[in-house]
Amino acid sequence: MAIHTIGEICYINAHSIKKGEYPKRILYLDTANLVEGRVCKMQEMNFTDAPSRAQRRIKNNTILYSSVRPNLKHFGIMTNMPSNVIVSTGFITFDVIDNSRFSPHYIYYLLTQQNIINYLQGIAQNGVSAYPSINPSDIANLKFNFPSLSEQEHIASVLSNIDRKIALNRQINDNFAHMRSFCNWTLQI
Repeated sequence: MAIHTIGEICYINAHSIKKGEYPKRILYLDTANLVEGRVCKMQEMNFTDAPSRAQRRIKNNTILYSSVRPNLKHFGIMTNMPSNVIVSTGFITFDVIDNSRFSPHYIYYLLTQQNIINYLQGIAQNGVSAYPSINPSDIANLKFNFPSLSEQEHIASVLSNIDRKIALNRQINDNFAHMRSFCNWTLQI
């Protein structure tokens, strides 16, 4: 195992829209629309109509972490996204530098552990801004032990399978709630 900081192994906020390279149509993702890895909504719009915070480009496996109120869990890892997705500058973005040594999914799970969220929330609450927020350096300076890439991938795979099961259970519960509300409605007739 080797100890590394996130800043040593990830590019942070590396891909922004450059002047003169403005896309015509975008899918915009704001911090409120990403919760615990689930994209709730993306807005399709002309770039000229987008909010001024619509500035960050993402790649496959970019990790997004909201810089405001870490305890609200506005984070995710973006996989298989269209190339015109633009995210808010309210996100701190992380792109792994060397995929042959470090798993983006493993890093995502490291950063989204409850003890890390609590630590970052503590930093945010003790900050001087008007609302609890963190800086990219707060995450960049976090140190972790990294096992071999195969172990990282195995751990990330197990956790990803658990996340998929949780998402499926959530969907089943939502369907039951919808059916229950329909049944209650029809019984009232």
